[in-house]
Amino acid sequence: MADQELTERVQELITGNPVLLFMKGTPSEPRCGFSMRTVQVLDQMGVEYGAIDVLPALQPLREVTTEISDWETFPQLYVNGDLLGGADIVEEMFASGELAKSLGVEQPEAAAEPETPASVQDLPAQSPPLKIEGS
Repeated sequence: MADQELTERVQELITGNPVLLFMKGTPSEPRCGFSMRTVQVLDQMGVEYGAIDVLPALQPLREVTTEISDWETFPQLYVNGDLLGGADIVEEMFASGELAKSLGVEQPEAAAEPETPASVQDLPAQSPPLKIEGS
């Protein structure tokens, strides 16, 4: 069973942020390809979002998110308190226009595949990651 205090804190973050990404690394420095791909999609959408680096507390956060949403892999994108999914699902939703609808924004004109930067350093910076107390 997940730590109750951490579960409550994660629930607060999910409900308190219209768009929240649990990811490995930060938007400016993703630490895995799946997180980088999700950041690229969100950047193309031009939407503001909060981000939480799960690496400092990977296993406890995995237990909490599995309990909350029955999803244990990262990244995880939450919109208005609901889990949309990980990188593959976010990319599919982006390509179909469903992500724009969920985010309440217009679909970018070139909604094919997100551009792949030459390196992680080429990713644009976003809002600073949210910190979970004790991490």
